[in-house]
Amino acid sequence: MRKITVYVLTLAGMMYLSACSKKLDDIQPDTQITFDQLNKENLPLVVNGAKLSLSNNNAFYLYYAFQDMMSDDVETLTYPSFDRNNVSPNDANLSPAYRQPYQCIANANMVIRYAELYAEDASLKASAGEAYFLRAYAYLMLTEQFGSTAIIYGTEDPKGRPARNPEAEVYALAEADLKKAMDNLPGYTNPDAGSREAAQLLLARLYLNRGRHEEALTMVNAVISSGRFTLQSGFADIFKSKANSPEAMYRITETASNNDVRLGLPLIYGPGKNGGPDKAGNGNTWIDSMLVRSYESTDVRKALFIYVKGASVMENLYYLVKFPQETTPSYVLCRYAEAFLIKAEATARKGVVDVTAYNQLRAARKASLRSNSDFATPQAFLDEIEQERRREFVGERMRWNDMRRFGKAAAWLQAMQQPATHVLLPVPSRENFINPALGQNPDYSN
Repeated sequence: MRKITVYVLTLAGMMYLSACSKKLDDIQPDTQITFDQLNKENLPLVVNGAKLSLSNNNAFYLYYAFQDMMSDDVETLTYPSFDRNNVSPNDANLSPAYRQPYQCIANANMVIRYAELYAEDASLKASAGEAYFLRAYAYLMLTEQFGSTAIIYGTEDPKGRPARNPEAEVYALAEADLKKAMDNLPGYTNPDAGSREAAQLLLARLYLNRGRHEEALTMVNAVISSGRFTLQSGFADIFKSKANSPEAMYRITETASNNDVRLGLPLIYGPGKNGGPDKAGNGNTWIDSMLVRSYESTDVRKALFIYVKGASVMENLYYLVKFPQETTPSYVLCRYAEAFLIKAEATARKGVVDVTAYNQLRAARKASLRSNSDFATPQAFLDEIEQERRREFVGERMRWNDMRRFGKAAAWLQAMQQPATHVLLPVPSRENFINPALGQNPDYSN
């Protein structure tokens, strides 16, 4: 497959931006366009270009899993510096984690600028809304991984050297973008298109992480009351690119590469040959055994682990196989279950134990239900919600943020003999070489 080249002079100077093939359902790139070449017909192609950029040109797995590797959910020998929370700024694996969200932002900026220029044209609203959504998601990825982040709108001097904006400003931009996405996007139709409800859920996630619990509740209540989604017992279907699960709210699906079914997240988490002759992965990244053993025997999620001998460890280990081996692997960025766990957590953080939303999710997963009286305090319920989030979202890039929000990251880093500042990754040395104004995160050196 031909790969897009995006020419970057600095972070601000993205002069040629990725578009895609002329078929809207085929996101394989075949061209580059400039802002002056945009029109209403090719605008959706640039939105697809933003998705392709975020997915690292069909290799999202190369950086999607890093934050889970930093957490207590995952152990890995393949990426030892991430496992030990001590990543070098010179680590080549860092580059896509920093570069690809910015390439997504560059494409989204083009769409947003064009839509703002022709604001009276209602036919542009869906493309603009999805561009706002993707830009918000990309900025959230950057600030979650690297902290302060340079905000780029695409109109800056290409010779400029932008400094990083404080995290609060990045979160404020993401919030504003998601509100604009909600205003422009239609209601949900399928997981491959942006929707108002996906923007509401991502905004609820932002609010929860920022401690704005009442606003988080408002957003998830809107998602749940929309009536467009259903919790289902077919948990594995959520992650299948060919199945439009009523729980998958928004996903990015990669295009086929030589009909290879061993790419995507199965390449990261799979057991390799010890799991069977056709199993993806190298068997060197596995899941915490205590987490897997916390599933009840009836829980449908428990079936999505395989217990086999490790590739480099002389014992049996638990491998995550909930991501199917497909020629077109997908990444579900927003799914319905999160609304219920946000609702339960935000309510508990207001001092109220209400197991209703928690039980709704547990019932769909064929797990036992609980009563309010089972939890002596809101904190006891929060402890259980944290564990339920681990069971529900393992491998989905949630746990490191959860550890930060639940106050577990600092102790984890201390146990790893790393400074608390290593809650963030270092800015790649190459980026600092190109733009010294970026600076480096504390306790890292270029």
